[in-house]
Amino acid sequence: MQRKIITLSLLAVISSTLFADSIDDAFKNGKISGEVRSYYFQERQSDTGTSSIFNNGGYLNYLTGNYYGLSLGATLQVSSVLNTEGTNRFTYDEDDSGAVLSESYISYTKNNSNFKIGRQYIGTPLLAGSGSRMIRQSFQGYTFTNTDIPNTELFLSYVDRFQMRTDANGNPGNFTKVFNTNRGVYERTLNDGAYTLLLTNKTIKNLTTNIQYLNAIDNFESEYFDATYTFGPIFVSGQYIGTQYDTNEKDGNFIALKVGAEYKDFNFAVATSKTTSGDVESGLGYGADTSFTGNEIYGGIFSYRKDAKAYKVSLDKEIDKLKIGVAYVFTDMKDNKSNDQEIDLTGSYQFTKNLKLDLLHAIIDGSEDYSRAKADSETRIKVSYSF
Repeated sequence: MQRKIITLSLLAVISSTLFADSIDDAFKNGKISGEVRSYYFQERQSDTGTSSIFNNGGYLNYLTGNYYGLSLGATLQVSSVLNTEGTNRFTYDEDDSGAVLSESYISYTKNNSNFKIGRQYIGTPLLAGSGSRMIRQSFQGYTFTNTDIPNTELFLSYVDRFQMRTDANGNPGNFTKVFNTNRGVYERTLNDGAYTLLLTNKTIKNLTTNIQYLNAIDNFESEYFDATYTFGPIFVSGQYIGTQYDTNEKDGNFIALKVGAEYKDFNFAVATSKTTSGDVESGLGYGADTSFTGNEIYGGIFSYRKDAKAYKVSLDKEIDKLKIGVAYVFTDMKDNKSNDQEIDLTGSYQFTKNLKLDLLHAIIDGSEDYSRAKADSETRIKVSYSF
């Protein structure tokens, strides 16, 4: 309650003093943007048959003009489920009818620094909300970015609330202290929130590095590192994630290597990864899933498990407004006692600058001695119009 009072008081001060003479201009110079979406998901399971869901929705964003570095922003997300069939397997990710104010923040920018407080989207390797469903995940807290150091960006954040995709009762997710993760636990309650530090550096020509530390207070700590070096049409990337738990869980380490090349609108890549010691937490939010060997449906959740070895091969091709791709991912877990395979077929077509069609069909084959829905395939069709 005290935090809400402070926030409201700050808004009142800003409105009555700084914006007193120019509030009309600030709002007149504001920008409106958004997207209208229509999604259809279908999953076939060997145990319960076929499930499908069809919903429409989108978002509306408004950002005021700048006044001495200050601005206000807000994003409203809406979703309406039109139809579900079969056993509903989309309770936690797509079954949501209603609206949620996912962004509502004050932003202050001066020189090369920006400070933002409130509800906001965040996208970093260890702290990121997923936007692959109708309702994008969001955080509540503080973020600070600075680019004073040449070729380097500094990012600091503290978050104490998280908005899931759904509330598991047919509505969009609310802002709570329960955060999604990507390791199989899937949810962690953070009574004291989490903080993170990220450094992105491009000092060396053709080399980009990211170093991040995340502390999910009283739960776990994770460190992240990646480096990508490009020479001509070829790139080589390395990745590391380490996790230390505040509970009796065993600490884990994840390493991965990826090599790729581009040739005449073809993009080819191969990757391999290995997890040792114990399971790894790749971060908070389903968007914090950066495994080089992740697949389209379940991301990298299997590659983060103890003793997992994973391999991925992918090929993409662009033909004018059409982009098609195919990927194969194989994950070997727990000394060959469990395996998981997925073939992902993807396509997208940009009808106009604003209208786009995205297609995904995944063929899934997993052994049944570990906890995974017995899915045989999943199809996703997404139509979006941005403005």
